[in-house]
Amino acid sequence: MTWIMLSMRKMQLKQEVSDLQYQDVRISQQIQDLANYTNNIADGTITFSEMASCPSSLFGTQLDFMANSASAAYQSATVKTNAYLQQLSQTNGLTGNQYGYAMGTTDGTNFDATTIFNEIYKEELQQYSEQMQEYINEYEKELQAEQTRIETQLQAKQAELQTYEQTISQNIQSDAIKLA
Repeated sequence: MTWIMLSMRKMQLKQEVSDLQYQDVRISQQIQDLANYTNNIADGTITFSEMASCPSSLFGTQLDFMANSASAAYQSATVKTNAYLQQLSQTNGLTGNQYGYAMGTTDGTNFDATTIFNEIYKEELQQYSEQMQEYINEYEKELQAEQTRIETQLQAKQAELQTYEQTISQNIQSDAIKLA
């Protein structure tokens, strides 16, 4: 009769193993989704094909990245472009427009603000992407630690389940009616 109690514990262990396996799969999927997201934002921009290949769990996160990266890069690039142009004008004035001629301007004074802004904007997008990737890497490390913990628990529960299965089998055999 002890095998009945052992069978109940076996059912409980099977449920716990199933729950741990589900958690392991869920975390593995999250890690894979984060890797996909990291690849999509690596250059600071998200293309239409990257958006289409985005995991559904991070679609909103990618939309947020697109909106936030563009506005943050634009604001920073505007400030840095203005400061850079002011610095160029001062340097150019101190050198009697020689610096401007060396920079390739036609009259020594007119700098191409659009080109300067675009280069700074690209750099700002890249920096924003790198900051997000650092955050994602930290989160991914936390997920991997959690996954390791779950896998350890899963192995222990599976070993306990196997022990119970053997014990149940032995109890059934010992409780069986033996005909002489």
